[in-house]
Amino acid sequence: MHAQDVLAPIGCHYHLEDGVWEVTIFASKTEVVGGEQDGLRFPSRFVLDLKALLDLFSSVEAVEWQALPHGPDDEFGANVAIVGTYQGGDVCLRIPAEAPQRFEVGRLANVYEMRFVDVW
Repeated sequence: MHAQDVLAPIGCHYHLEDGVWEVTIFASKTEVVGGEQDGLRFPSRFVLDLKALLDLFSSVEAVEWQALPHGPDDEFGANVAIVGTYQGGDVCLRIPAEAPQRFEVGRLANVYEMRFVDVW
């Protein structure tokens, strides 16, 4: 992930399901504190180097791009998914364009102090 602005902290959620590691990596959202936009949450802008990411896998079975959410219950929304083998383990890696809603913001933009504060 290459930041296009000041990248907020990176989050990771993972679990093992039927022998496959399901891993989601995402840039957290930033919440504005103070001023006219107090409470506004916005995602971090980044570019994903797909070639470098694919090179991390010893084998790749599938690469998918989901352009829009499948519906209101789709927490991943727009995302890249790679299914393959990494260090001998089966992995399904997802990198969404925005952090899933269930995760708290990772950074605050304090308007009054004119600084970012990482929450996690």
